[in-house]
Amino acid sequence: MDILYAEGSDKKYAQLPDETMKDLALDEVISRLSTSAEEKSILRSIMSRLPENSEDIRFRQSIVKDLMDHPELRKSLYEALPMIKTMKENAGAKRAVSDKDNALYTLLSDLRSLSAYVNTAKYLHDELNRFELTSPAFLKLREELHAITSTEDFAQAEEDINKMLEDLSRVKSAVIGVNFAPDLTIASIAAIEFLPYPTQSKYRFAQLAAVFGPIIQAGQGAMALTKTLGGQSINYEDPLLAKMTPFIEKHLKRHFTDIKKTMAKYTKMDTRMITEMYEGLTFYLLCTRFAETLKDQGYEICIPQIEKDEKHSLELHDFYNIRLAILGNKEIVKNDFLFFDEERLFILTGPNRGGKTILEQGIGLISMMASLGLYVTAHSFRGMPFRNILTHFPVDENLTINYGRLGEEAKRVREIITETDDNTLVLFNETYSTTSSADGLYLSRDLLHILKEKGSSVIFNTHIHELARDVSEMNAWEGKSKVVSLVMEIKDNVNTFKVKRSEPDTCSYARNIALKYGITYEQMKDGK
Repeated sequence: MDILYAEGSDKKYAQLPDETMKDLALDEVISRLSTSAEEKSILRSIMSRLPENSEDIRFRQSIVKDLMDHPELRKSLYEALPMIKTMKENAGAKRAVSDKDNALYTLLSDLRSLSAYVNTAKYLHDELNRFELTSPAFLKLREELHAITSTEDFAQAEEDINKMLEDLSRVKSAVIGVNFAPDLTIASIAAIEFLPYPTQSKYRFAQLAAVFGPIIQAGQGAMALTKTLGGQSINYEDPLLAKMTPFIEKHLKRHFTDIKKTMAKYTKMDTRMITEMYEGLTFYLLCTRFAETLKDQGYEICIPQIEKDEKHSLELHDFYNIRLAILGNKEIVKNDFLFFDEERLFILTGPNRGGKTILEQGIGLISMMASLGLYVTAHSFRGMPFRNILTHFPVDENLTINYGRLGEEAKRVREIITETDDNTLVLFNETYSTTSSADGLYLSRDLLHILKEKGSSVIFNTHIHELARDVSEMNAWEGKSKVVSLVMEIKDNVNTFKVKRSEPDTCSYARNIALKYGITYEQMKDGK
């Protein structure tokens, strides 16, 4: 069952570019949400794909809401993840039982797979019935699980599995006689006796030897084990297990007919309904667990109100960058922001460390999380998140060897212009800052000109203050949207981290920096 897309969805999505994920610091966010490499991989794969259909977003929101409303359900489902993972791993060994398929280990593998399926289906059914749920996904899952677990075949399968496992588990240990070759390699097994209780050698060396030659799974044949010697991983075949395998299979042969006959009845049971949920369920559980943590720590979050209107608006009230919460910042300055048809292109100026990058990055992260159906870091979100997000932030010097810094910027800008449309958010951070002020102004104007014609939503964070002073001239260009000048506010020479509409005040920015580092005329004269 796919719990990432609504029933009947075309499952279309926009793949975020690696540059966007890096510029939005998405890996930093993912690291805070996850606890293992596998969880990081799952989150990165899902969070880099933004659904295009608003119904898919609402579908996900309903699941998130159920999980946030019922913490105990979230806990139960998280405990079910290892069970589902076991099913997923065993699914590869599942196969139809035929007269030609006489390998006992294949049957045992299928038995483990069926056992995991029965136990997991029953557990999920019982847990989902404990709560008043509203999401279409969980309601459908509960209905399908009820249809499965209430059948006679399911009840009989549970009974048969328990009997077979109980019978097989009676073998607890084996006493063996080993014949050695002159070089002390194992030549043959002379005798073997299976016992219903565990044994323990009185010799310490025998206990140590057992660590390096375990009988890990009865009936699986000679096993290739991996040991690390001298810093290298070496695969080798366990000779003792290889010699014992025929005896193990002979001992278990009396179960062969019963197991094969029983398993043949259940080969049509389809485990995919549960195993296909693994990645999606992991995503929801990790994200809602973190959302609950934010709430508990006093950070405000909200579920976006998804509305697609004729003005294509997106309205944020009291939003903040989630990275500030991850860093534990308790004194977060919040802002409002609004995109609509008449105002979609913003030139943002302000002092260094005045909050420009944090602000535009925060907007990008909120739009991304809203597209994914998650809670966002704001008092309210109303409108439709952007279908795609493209970014251009300062690039690592090591990546500019082939083109030079300006050449690398030009290459990335060209790619953005090719991909962007009127449903894309484009975030620029100090683009063309590597060239002269005059050249940067010329290149930036051309870039904004084409973006205005395309109707893209843009935040252009820049130190080229002359660009923001040309707003009136730029608004005469073709395109519905106006160009708006925004600044990060300074009051009494102190950064407020609030954004406001205004022309840039270069002198104030320069004086703010000079005061901070003690290089005003008065400070240097007085030696402060």
